[in-house]
Amino acid sequence: MNKKKKIIISCLILLLIGALFYFMNIYSTVAADIKLRGSSSPPLTEKKQIAKPASSDHSSYKGQIPDSIVAFSSGYAVVVDKEHQKLYVFYKSGKYSKVFETVCSTGKNPGSKRIAGDAKTPNGIFFATRILENPGPSETYGSLAFTLDYPTLADKRAGKDGNNIWIHGTTKPLLPQQSNGCVVLSDEDMKKLANFIHLNRTPVIISESINWVDQDYLSDSRDEFEKILWSWNKAFVEKNLKEIDSLYAEGAQIRGKKREDLHYKIKNLDFIKKHFVLQPRDIAILQEGDNAVIIFDQIFDVKDNNTFQGFYNKLVLEKINENWYVVDESSISEPADRRLATAKDTQKDAVSPEKIAEKNIRSLVRKWRASWESGSMKTYRACYASDFQSRNMGLDAWIAHKIKVRQKSSNIKISVNNLQISISGNTARATFVQQYSSSILRTKGSKTLELKKSADGWKIHREIM
Repeated sequence: MNKKKKIIISCLILLLIGALFYFMNIYSTVAADIKLRGSSSPPLTEKKQIAKPASSDHSSYKGQIPDSIVAFSSGYAVVVDKEHQKLYVFYKSGKYSKVFETVCSTGKNPGSKRIAGDAKTPNGIFFATRILENPGPSETYGSLAFTLDYPTLADKRAGKDGNNIWIHGTTKPLLPQQSNGCVVLSDEDMKKLANFIHLNRTPVIISESINWVDQDYLSDSRDEFEKILWSWNKAFVEKNLKEIDSLYAEGAQIRGKKREDLHYKIKNLDFIKKHFVLQPRDIAILQEGDNAVIIFDQIFDVKDNNTFQGFYNKLVLEKINENWYVVDESSISEPADRRLATAKDTQKDAVSPEKIAEKNIRSLVRKWRASWESGSMKTYRACYASDFQSRNMGLDAWIAHKIKVRQKSSNIKISVNNLQISISGNTARATFVQQYSSSILRTKGSKTLELKKSADGWKIHREIM
């Protein structure tokens, strides 16, 4: 009997051991299956990256913008992504739209430029100051270049040096990181880019890598930037120079000729502010790292012919001890060519097709004047319609004639005053008083540009002097 009990107990033990191994096997199989199925979904960190991608393929992020564009009323902004070797142009009219994208080449070495000869492209917010036609060997510089205002005051304050940072073309095959610090495009793309750049006005933002955000994204610093802008405007309208000084970093306050110019601009404000709301217009706020720029238009005078005069202002800011301060200011006075609102007009601008057309025509006239004055004949030609006719000349003959005029002249200066625009559907007339001077000629008289709207925008169809 004892022997039988031992056999039964041994069998039970063996059965228990077998059952244990069986359930352990089932458990491991189920766990492996759960792990396998769980791996088909990305971790949460990957899902978060979709909101602010860091990828060279930005096509899947349609509608997003670089976070360096903090606020923008209207116009164009150029943005360069050094990491992915891309250049973009964004346009703001209601919503942002990407109107141009191309590959580019930047400095051979990564990082922001610090010293001359380091083969690095600077990071920051810059503006094109000149257009250069055929600036050097075409295989190196292409047929067109824009000079950038590097080093800015902010760069100099940071101890950076170097110069001759351009955006230019090349006729050679474009390779990544092949320049000595410039931003380089193919020559054909460079010609396209020229259509979007207004000298001293269109920002060029160069970043190590773009951080993409939704259009309604609000920067942490936006409130502070807007507070500085409206504080500056309030102090300007109230002619409170001490309050303006308080917005500047220690030692960076406006001095010398700039302060004299500011005195001149505020002397008539007591009369103007009784009749008009003086506030900044066409505002743009841009940020790259610890540097920012606020640009805007400001009225400061009224002329006898019921036109007002303003200036385009640029406040350069720097983050110092976690606070933003103005470190530089530059303004460009605009001719008195803007009509004052009549009694029937509202104080707020209504966004209508006529107003948009008028704004685009004014931009064309500025581009036409600046390109002729600077000698940028390709940009000048682009202002005209292909079927242009004037003085019995078509477009080709007209441009050839103008090139001969430039070859005989130097120191060409043009002013456009009392610009008045009338629009009728897809045609328009721009009439103004032109004052022209050069080494061989000085004239002043009324001029009319007859314009037509095409697929490429407003173009000059005829000139009447």
